[in-house]
Amino acid sequence: MSPEDARPSLDPRAFYDELADRYDLLYADWRASTARQGRALDALLTATLGPGPHRVLDSACGIGTQALGLAALGHRVTGTDLSPGSVARATR
Repeated sequence: MSPEDARPSLDPRAFYDELADRYDLLYADWRASTARQGRALDALLTATLGPGPHRVLDSACGIGTQALGLAALGHRVTGTDLSPGSVARATR
């Protein structure tokens, strides 16, 4: 094996696709973090735009940590990401 073969991929899409099914493990409690981040973002949206629900575009949604938190609070969230694996995980 050459040194080039031993290097990890520098392709962000491949990196996040591979990580998608385990990304939540970065958090001690991913569900609680999703709810906490949703509440924090909801407060910012409400302070800026007034009472919601609002339409939100999460253009780097990953596995949905913020998007799912906002959707749980009634916002209409559209998520997109360069990683199809992450978007599929968020959808599940």
